[in-house]
Amino acid sequence: MIYFILLVLLASSAIPVDCRHEVSIDCGFSGDDVYYDPDTQKIYAPDAEYIDTGANHEIDESYVTGQPRQAQNLRSFPDGVRNCYTINDDVIQGDKYLIRASFLYGDYDGGQRMRDGRNPTFDLYLGVNFWQTMNITDSRHLYISEMITLASSDYFSICLVKSGDGIPFISALELRQIDSELYKDVNQSVSLQLSERKSMGLDKTIRYPDDDYDRIWRPGYTSCAATCYSRDVRRNSTLLTTTASVEVGSDDAYKVPSEIMQSAAVSSDGNTLILSLSNGDDVVMAPMFYVYLHFAELRAPKGNESSIFQLSVPGSRPSSINISLKYLEARHIQLIHQANSDPSSFYLHLTRVPGSLPPLLNAMEAYSYANLTRIPTDQGDVDAMMKIKRLCHTKWQGDPCVPVQFAWHETKCSFPISTPPRVTSLDLSYQGLKGDIPAAIGNLSAITYLNLSRNTFTGHIPPFLANLNSLQTLDLSGNQLEGSVPIVLCNRRANGSLRLSLEDNPCSFQGICVCNEKKQKHTILAIPIVVAAATVIVLLSVFFLRGRRGKKEPSKRQPKWRDTIGSSFHTGSPHFTYQDLRTITNNFERVIGKGGFGTVYYGRLHDGTEVAVKMQKRFLAIEEGITEDFMTEELGSDSHGIKEFQAEAQLLSRVHHRNLVTLVGYCKDGHSLGLVFEYAAQGSLRDHLSDKNNTGEVLSWRERLRIAVDAAQGLEYLHKGCKPPIIHRDVKTSNILLSHNFEAKIADFGLSKAFLTDAQTHASTQAVVGTPGYVDPEYHSTYRLTEKGDVYSFGIVLLELVTGLPAVLKFLEAGHILQWVRQGLAQGTVADVVDPRLKQRQQQCDMFSVRRVVDLALNCTALNSNERPTMTEVVKQLKESLQLEIATESSTRPYGGDLDVSQSGTTATTSISVTEMSGPSAR
Repeated sequence: MIYFILLVLLASSAIPVDCRHEVSIDCGFSGDDVYYDPDTQKIYAPDAEYIDTGANHEIDESYVTGQPRQAQNLRSFPDGVRNCYTINDDVIQGDKYLIRASFLYGDYDGGQRMRDGRNPTFDLYLGVNFWQTMNITDSRHLYISEMITLASSDYFSICLVKSGDGIPFISALELRQIDSELYKDVNQSVSLQLSERKSMGLDKTIRYPDDDYDRIWRPGYTSCAATCYSRDVRRNSTLLTTTASVEVGSDDAYKVPSEIMQSAAVSSDGNTLILSLSNGDDVVMAPMFYVYLHFAELRAPKGNESSIFQLSVPGSRPSSINISLKYLEARHIQLIHQANSDPSSFYLHLTRVPGSLPPLLNAMEAYSYANLTRIPTDQGDVDAMMKIKRLCHTKWQGDPCVPVQFAWHETKCSFPISTPPRVTSLDLSYQGLKGDIPAAIGNLSAITYLNLSRNTFTGHIPPFLANLNSLQTLDLSGNQLEGSVPIVLCNRRANGSLRLSLEDNPCSFQGICVCNEKKQKHTILAIPIVVAAATVIVLLSVFFLRGRRGKKEPSKRQPKWRDTIGSSFHTGSPHFTYQDLRTITNNFERVIGKGGFGTVYYGRLHDGTEVAVKMQKRFLAIEEGITEDFMTEELGSDSHGIKEFQAEAQLLSRVHHRNLVTLVGYCKDGHSLGLVFEYAAQGSLRDHLSDKNNTGEVLSWRERLRIAVDAAQGLEYLHKGCKPPIIHRDVKTSNILLSHNFEAKIADFGLSKAFLTDAQTHASTQAVVGTPGYVDPEYHSTYRLTEKGDVYSFGIVLLELVTGLPAVLKFLEAGHILQWVRQGLAQGTVADVVDPRLKQRQQQCDMFSVRRVVDLALNCTALNSNERPTMTEVVKQLKESLQLEIATESSTRPYGGDLDVSQSGTTATTSISVTEMSGPSAR
């Protein structure tokens, strides 16, 4: 209310007021009232009404000077994996919005973690969809992430998710409504994440009120070494002036501020202007760019002078267009460009055409394609769960079911193929809840299991529970419920369609549901009859079994594989039925991997998410009709394999990091035991080093370094980010999986072992486990398991990345890669052990960078584990090697090809699809 009163007051003042729907949130602001920020000319509100978790902090006073007011405090989230802001003020479903999140670390926590090299890293989600990974490396830098998207509902949920080292935090959130005619590329399946928005000819930042939509245009001429044109009426070697207005068409769909269009940048050499599509952050994937270039010729033509230049677009299919400008007329060029792993694909070139003026550019916008198409939970279920959350004062965050790795622990969900997920199970037992049973539960129409036991709910059992037709289990025991039970519930319990528990309530009678007096009498009379009948049946059964035992040989012991899992198998991840897995995998159609555990199948969830389904091998035997005797003989000793399966599920349900494979869910359904993981579209690192698929494509040295950094960060998280620490015990290239964008993820945690306490330095084992070639010799001889065992294995992985060879060699005299590398270095140089396929590539790798990695690998594989580095040190050294490699790569390369496009009108838009929209290629 205060917010709108302030708006009314400002409307009568000289302060500009934007009538579009907008929200400005100062995260971590401890005040109770909104305030007006004269710098942004916007009204900011405290964030308390948008989130109920986290802690408020102020940045260190040494960082305050020069920072926006809303960046001088922040909210951090030390507790929980996912914490979400919910914005439902003035959000209109189907409308277009700009969402901006800001982050300034400012050593709010003393800065020790940053000084130790443990930079805060966390993920940003928009609703159920991944937005961006925030990697905070500079305490003074204000990081901004911005998205333009359609509202899929009447609210937005912005979530911060722990994914790496450090604690997530946020400084500000801003929501701005965008007119529908702007950014027409944005639709239900396409959202745009800002990479760059530059005013090429200004030396200041432009935003509201100069920009009606509060887009932030930053100075961009410096990155192009350009000459600037501004509105000043003077000329020198770098500056040109004009007071004339730039003509903009009535149908202009870009609404670039006039001050920006009255300034421009030209190439300093008079020939080429190079445009960067990247914002300078560390790019881990090759995005699809949506680029908008804004031109206006500010130089009055002399004689036959013309303003024509060539726009060159690099990539796997290089192309170019000729752009012709008219004096003081705005022109906008739009193109869609798929970048690849080559750094030069992140640059565009504007080149002078002979006989024409040097190229110029007034402004540019570059966005990367954001896939925000994951389907959220059914809206009715979400609304119901949010009401339950408010009534029960729980700390649930975000969507109840999606993403599955962050699903609420008290819920379980179903995932139909073509419809949104549904809440099917809700367990609120032992929560200390009071009062009436929440009426919102009656809106969970797909629920099958409801446990409200051991609380202090009072009043009558509500009739709406009888309307939950899918309900199979209802546990109301241990409350203070009174009165009769709805007859529908009693009837359903009587016919076996509902398991109803009402013990320890005033409305229960010796554990028997009291529906009405007549029913009660019949029930009491029935008790002795049922007991007598049961006694007779038991006696006859005992007599019958004893008779059979005397005629038959002693039976074999029940096979271990039948009860190895037992009732102790519990994870916080969603549960899938066996039929779910059949549907997801199209009846287990496509095999993508096999191992001692069983087989891995390709699958797709209802929302199109690709997954890998790992089925334990006892399931395979049952599927193939193998007899129980065979199962007893062949699999009875495989209880360790099942325990590994169980350990992997339970471990992955509690660890979350972008470089660890994500557990989507599990299946424990009769004989069937399976795990559902995120799908690694590019297979394993071993596949690529061995060219298993015979593609002939070779990982570049930079790509190998990037993969090494990713994998090392995953191991570092297990060792340092988990409490207590976890040892993987089976680090190898075949357990390093690669996503579609070649982001590495550590997989296969069946052998992993957690320490009992943080202070524990080693664990003793009864047997050595692991893969030959990767096992630490010290562990092999002492049976003492430490983190340095993983370091040794990772050192072998580094040698494989350098040489391209497997750990165990099947040629020459050296049977192990470590001995082979040592012999090669003793007889020659680093170049002699480098993968020869790297030497065949036109882009040579930096040998100093390779040398550093080889030295690191040898340190990791030192015989004395005390001489090996920690994974934190490994990560640091690998990042330095990657920076060396990047620094040596050329930022530009010549490209051929030409594509002429006819041009007419002052605001015509040219669309160029440089590559097919089939996703990025890492080659």
